[in-house]
Amino acid sequence: MAGEICYINDKVNNIEFIFKEYYGSLCYFASQYLNDEEAVEDLVQDVFITLLEKKMFFQSVVHLKNFLYLSIRNACLNYIRNSRSKEKYIASLAHEDQLENMEEGIILTEIHRELAAAVERLPEECRKVFDLCYFQGLDNESAAKELGLSINTVKAQKARGKKILKENLKDIFSLFVLFNPLF
Repeated sequence: MAGEICYINDKVNNIEFIFKEYYGSLCYFASQYLNDEEAVEDLVQDVFITLLEKKMFFQSVVHLKNFLYLSIRNACLNYIRNSRSKEKYIASLAHEDQLENMEEGIILTEIHRELAAAVERLPEECRKVFDLCYFQGLDNESAAKELGLSINTVKAQKARGKKILKENLKDIFSLFVLFNPLF
């Protein structure tokens, strides 16, 4: 069982599953600290390498997530400390203080992960419209041109997508409203 993680429900998942499940979320979380996409990806990959090399096992998903998020946070802070002058380091610590707390960052990241997964489950046409309008920032007219649809169809697909997402994510919808102007 080298390189595998045991979850509390006795379900065993290998490092590949964990990588696929959390890589994007961890990159998003790290990007809250760093504006260097390449450095973000390197740091996240380093955490997974550490996980694999040390053959770590966790008692629960919570323990796994704690390890991943704390490791990324620490790696980002170390990167900032090592790559900037003392004044820039102090400025980055001030930036860290501006984040209300680490928990908020984790909540935002988990909301983002849940939303991305729910969007992936939308019907294809609806998902395409949703991606262009909300994730790529296109207006209705541009999205309509891109997809060869009418503006009214784009509007209808956006409304349909929101309705489906609200229903599928009703348990965490209040967090969406709090943290995301999308809704």
